[in-house]
Amino acid sequence: MPKTDATIRQATPAIPILRAARLAPDSVRPRPLHAASAILALLFVSSAPAFAYSEAATQQFRSGSTAFQAGDYQKALSAFESALAQGMSTPALHFNIGVAAYRVGNYARAETAFKEVANTPAMAGLAYYNLGLVELKRNDSAAANRWFSRVEGATEDARLRQLAAAQLGDVQPAAPTRQWVGYAGFGVGHDDNVALVSNSDVLGISDKADNFAEAQLAFSTPLGESSWRLDAGAMLVDYQDLDSFDQAGLQGGARYRWQLADWTNDAGVQLGYTTLDGSGFESRRAVFIQTGRELRADLYVRGRYRFSDIDGLEEFDGLTGRRHELGAFLDWTRADWDFSFGYRFEIGDYDDDSLSATRHELSFDAEYGFATDWSLLAEASRRRSDYDSDINGNEQRTELALGLTRILTSRWQVFLRYAYTNNDADAAAYDYTGNRFTAGIEATL
Repeated sequence: MPKTDATIRQATPAIPILRAARLAPDSVRPRPLHAASAILALLFVSSAPAFAYSEAATQQFRSGSTAFQAGDYQKALSAFESALAQGMSTPALHFNIGVAAYRVGNYARAETAFKEVANTPAMAGLAYYNLGLVELKRNDSAAANRWFSRVEGATEDARLRQLAAAQLGDVQPAAPTRQWVGYAGFGVGHDDNVALVSNSDVLGISDKADNFAEAQLAFSTPLGESSWRLDAGAMLVDYQDLDSFDQAGLQGGARYRWQLADWTNDAGVQLGYTTLDGSGFESRRAVFIQTGRELRADLYVRGRYRFSDIDGLEEFDGLTGRRHELGAFLDWTRADWDFSFGYRFEIGDYDDDSLSATRHELSFDAEYGFATDWSLLAEASRRRSDYDSDINGNEQRTELALGLTRILTSRWQVFLRYAYTNNDADAAAYDYTGNRFTAGIEATL
């Protein structure tokens, strides 16, 4: 690919290639359940709820209750899920689903069920406590404590309050745990129109198809007992024939976390270096601040601002400049579904005016978990770019993707992903479509 202004279409390959690595921000410490887990009990197991539901739903509820009392928790879970599918939807049924799922080790399903229960004020305290137990099973004591701390304000039940307080005050020695967390992913695939497309940039279009391999690593570790963390990441994309599009990148940084009322806040710095076809592409320094809070048990809001100072390297000096990025996101969990809505605003001001642009992007993700260890992910985004140069005009880029994931173990999972891109540009050279297929494996370390 000739390295000219015409091919460097908006800079900066992004580090996330396979998918964003979700690193836990806090260290985790396992806690024993002790006798407090006795509160995790099935509600109304002996009779169906006193509401007008179909005979089939009522029978499934009773079958689930009988199976649970007999210790067949998987059969109980299946029966309760069938009752839900037949139209029965009560806090008691969702609670029973959560308990049965917890018993068989399906903690993701238990979590969504208990979050549904938490929407009923009379049962919110019990739901919060059981959500804490779920997080203990996941060895995430920080998340567990957040749920346990909400119990007192949600219930007048003295015993439940006492149990939550006991969990919060548990000071028994715990086995040493590793403080760092990590992510690793590797994939192979085929792209029918290789274009260097990232979350915010397009560099060029090859009009050629090629196979590729890609890899990503990310790590995060605390600095002692402080609120500081160090983050690092690396990525690599290698094409079979189109070597001019090969990418590599390194990223590192530090961030500080603090609480302000119900808001969890982070501020930090990042350094990044990327190459294209083995040559220096850009060097980036950035500062950022982000915040988030839970609006209710199933709703979380996030915001982020980042300023980047960029040096274009070697033949890409036109990329030298500054970039402002602002984003707002809403995450919603509902039963087996996870939804995410996002808006991003970006101003890029580079030495080459033909690369400078103002961007707006809307995104929507939906993930559905099914059959215990499978999930289906759908993603959609629409981005408008208004270039400072009248010659470039504007672009409208649409991206659609479907992914299928299968959990293998508590750490490993495999995935298939298909992505479609349509870039509708005033400049005909950047008007294109592309299809990309990827299969791979990823793990939390």
